[in-house]
Amino acid sequence: MKKILAFAGSNNAMSINHQLVNYTASLIDDFEVKVLDIRDWDVPMYSINMDPDQTPDLITELINLIGEYDGFIISSPEHNGGTPAFFKNILDWLSRRAKKVFTHKPVLLMSTSPGGGGGATNRKFLAHTLPYQGANIAATYGLPSFSQNMQDGKLSDEQLKELKAAIQQFMSELK
Repeated sequence: MKKILAFAGSNNAMSINHQLVNYTASLIDDFEVKVLDIRDWDVPMYSINMDPDQTPDLITELINLIGEYDGFIISSPEHNGGTPAFFKNILDWLSRRAKKVFTHKPVLLMSTSPGGGGGATNRKFLAHTLPYQGANIAATYGLPSFSQNMQDGKLSDEQLKELKAAIQQFMSELK
């Protein structure tokens, strides 16, 4: 059975991106899906001065986990049009400790936001940069206006249709 690792690049205790990851994982059958909660990870800010001797245990753990999975679901918020410092720091550590860490495996790249953009600017940035770390961006999905489109733990019909199409595209790359 193929295995999918899912996580949100947010350290917000009430992360809507983490909620989107959980919801998306619940829609996937016939695959083992593990949702990794990294919200409370305390990873020191990457610095070239730490090379090559200091690697946080959580980064080593994540590198090992990534190696065990066949595909990934990643949802990241957008902070001022960019990647949150929390997630960018993790990506910086990964890029320095594991070349092409995603080893060309498929990624469903998502984002959501309270506003109408749905994190589109950061999602576009990540779709451009994650392939440098070996990610095969198989599909993308953006959920705008989270509180209007996700009510009582369920997506609106239109958004659910779009998410299911992205999941199907992603899963076709897993087979």
